Amino acid sequence: MADDQNPQLPLGNGGGENGPTGPGAANLIPINIEEEMKQSYLAYSMSVIIGRALPDVRDGLKPVHRRILYGMHDMGLQHNKKYTKCAKVVGHVMGNYHPHGDSAIYDTMVRLAQPFSMRYVLVDGQGNFGSVDGDMPAAMRYTEARMTRLAGELLADIDQETVDFTPNYDESTFEPSVLPARVPNLIINGANGIAVGMATNIPPHNLTEVVNAAIEMVNNPNAGLDEVLKHVQGPDFPTGGFIYGRSGIRNAYQTGRGRFLMRAKCAIENMNQGRQAIIVSEIPYQVNKNTLIKRIAELVNEKVIDDISDVRDESDRDGMRIVIELKRGAEPQIILNQLYKHSQMQESFSMIFLAVVNGQPRELALPDAIRHFLDHRIDVVRRRTAFLLRKAREREHILLGYQIALDHLDNVIKIIRGSSSRTDARENLFQFFSGKTITVRDQALAGVKLDPARYAIDPATLISPTLTLSYRQIDAILELQLYRLTQLSIDELLKELADVRSRIEEYESILGSEKKLRAVIVKELEAIRKDYGDERRTQIIDETAELQLEDLIADEQVAVTVSHQGYLKRTPISTYRQQRRGGQGRTGMKTREEDFVSQLIVDSTHAYLLCFTNTGRVYWLKVYEIPDVGAAGKGKSMQSLLNLQAGETVRTILPVRDLEEEGKFVFFATRNGTVKKTPLKDFSNVMARGIIAIGIEEDDELIGVRITDGNQIVFLATHEGMAIRFDENDVRSMGRPAYGVRGIDLGKKDYVVGSAVTPRERRKDEVGANCDCLILSITEQGFGKRTDVDEYRLQTRGGKGVINVKTTARNGKVSSIQLVDETSELMVISQYGKIIRIDTKTIRAAGRSTQGVKLLNLEEDDKVAAAVVIPPEEAKQEAENGTLLQ
Repeated sequence: MADDQNPQLPLGNGGGENGPTGPGAANLIPINIEEEMKQSYLAYSMSVIIGRALPDVRDGLKPVHRRILYGMHDMGLQHNKKYTKCAKVVGHVMGNYHPHGDSAIYDTMVRLAQPFSMRYVLVDGQGNFGSVDGDMPAAMRYTEARMTRLAGELLADIDQETVDFTPNYDESTFEPSVLPARVPNLIINGANGIAVGMATNIPPHNLTEVVNAAIEMVNNPNAGLDEVLKHVQGPDFPTGGFIYGRSGIRNAYQTGRGRFLMRAKCAIENMNQGRQAIIVSEIPYQVNKNTLIKRIAELVNEKVIDDISDVRDESDRDGMRIVIELKRGAEPQIILNQLYKHSQMQESFSMIFLAVVNGQPRELALPDAIRHFLDHRIDVVRRRTAFLLRKAREREHILLGYQIALDHLDNVIKIIRGSSSRTDARENLFQFFSGKTITVRDQALAGVKLDPARYAIDPATLISPTLTLSYRQIDAILELQLYRLTQLSIDELLKELADVRSRIEEYESILGSEKKLRAVIVKELEAIRKDYGDERRTQIIDETAELQLEDLIADEQVAVTVSHQGYLKRTPISTYRQQRRGGQGRTGMKTREEDFVSQLIVDSTHAYLLCFTNTGRVYWLKVYEIPDVGAAGKGKSMQSLLNLQAGETVRTILPVRDLEEEGKFVFFATRNGTVKKTPLKDFSNVMARGIIAIGIEEDDELIGVRITDGNQIVFLATHEGMAIRFDENDVRSMGRPAYGVRGIDLGKKDYVVGSAVTPRERRKDEVGANCDCLILSITEQGFGKRTDVDEYRLQTRGGKGVINVKTTARNGKVSSIQLVDETSELMVISQYGKIIRIDTKTIRAAGRSTQGVKLLNLEEDDKVAAAVVIPPEEAKQEAENGTLLQ
């Protein structure tokens, strides 16, 4: 029976009250869960975007800001009134307008009162409202606040029907949907917020500049970005500082998105005993001063920056002052560059000019943002003028009633005295003046004298218009106080009537003329500029206008040394005087007992340095950024100049003048015999954190890197004394992440120690002999020999090679190789830091399988660490200056 009555009864879930057969079955509506999630999330997103996170383009406020200011206005907390407890304000706002918790309201209120957060504060706070050091504000029960004068300008005319009001959250009262806003608050104070799927980050600007641009756009509605940029230089942060470079400002203001580089304002002061200090007086916007100082101290403790002796905060009520004391002989500009690189003394501000326009989020160009503000002001002024016109007409209506009553005062008094009640008097007066037309004859009979000019009597007919009083006028007459019947008061009423009529005429002319309406806006903007305008705090520096440190550095050849533990220094070549073969050398770098020199390279102070590490990464550096600490100095930690990763050591530093040069390649050789070449221009955009230069296997590492023209001969030498020579064209060009191909087939336990490239065309001397391609091999025990490259036959890439050096216990394994000629000079440095400078032509030429001659006398446990050839032009210049032979 049941099944017959319910033929569609599903199996299971049939017994519940709200199941398919329950009483609520008719209320169940099947929906698509995907569509429901989409619609619900969209509604949530729009609620967050419009109701919380993004400011309105008209007044520049989010709902919470607007409610706080309106709540304070509602409480009468004007700038000239006494302060009130913040807890009272928060309670009023939360109870009437913003039911989202007291902490959210108070935190917002605190930010509106912080002069380091707001370019123009809107809340005048009394008490602890936090600091630029990141100190927390006091609890709201301890602090007091009121509105600033500028906040009053945002709320000006709000009681004159200038904006729409909407019901609050419980419909117990009303709140404004937007403030009238006489100032372009969105632009001058900026905004930031994260919504759903979008964010806004608008920098603050200078009020004078923005108002000038607004006046320009009022007078010229077709004005564009060029006209605006004549007035607005760029962002103006409350903490001052510098904006470095103008290149991104125009594009950011045109598209609504851009990036500004902010820098701290610093000065160099001389201290006692020849030392100097960097004084920081302004820091980038939204940077915590205390955190900045801690970061600088960390950089010093971690040896990232070595030349800072002390950091202290001497800030007081007169301003900010961070003192960074430098060690004697330190270069302040280099330290500044390091601080900019590693600390928040240089920060970027990514602008996203996103605001709510007509209920929708939109990215705006700066002229569009100003135009939307002006459109809002036009609407506000028009609505305010219409309101004032209506009020003036209402007042005129009352004053006209007074005038008529005073002209018929005797009759009015007679009617009032003869009435039994106020209501009776009201009706009697209305009947007396309702439709009453008074002629000249009536005047004589009633003793009433009408002024033709006042009542517009037509002299031709001698009949006055109908004298009609409304109930509103009659009520005003009945409430008229007796002292107003004096002649003085009557004159005041007539004067007020004339003034009201003048204002009505003015309001009507404003509403009837777009030009006059805009003139009113301009006048108000000029008043705002006069009352609140100030000087720009943030200075904008052109990249081209700033003096580069490179302009102050002499272009000279220097020796750059790197220790095994990562200490780096530069020293002029002239510091090392030439000695004869077999000399004792001189100290080139003071090292700790557990440290030793691992690399030596010579290049120009103005050269770019491509620093290749053992892991196959490359970093960019300028030679002049490396400190000059003297011939015997320990040097500086590599970490202070390069952001090396854990386990990385620099293996090769290539000096390059033009990173974009066409036809140039970077040739790589690894310890396991892999080779690769990559176009030089692929390394023209090296970032501070480094980039991958070559793919390296886990058991391999980078040994050498060379610059080639793509058509040279490659030479590889191994630790066990083998070598191979092959055509560079055997190796095809590859991208940066590629791993390369096999260059030499290594024997057991053997590995590559060095590489060289030679030109395909050999240079001849005066008698026709080859003179520019000699391989100088240096062994661990300080031996060396020169061998013509032609003695190494040209092979195919990947072969086993031929003997290069006959290695024995006397001369040791091969340490390094260099390409030299008859004019080359060599610098050799040991693991313990002993260094010698040798004319390579004093090293006799020898065949491939020889042991070589003694170059440097070493201690028993010392070994050769590195060797480098001095550029011939430097040696020639020193010879001319008389410094070569000493």
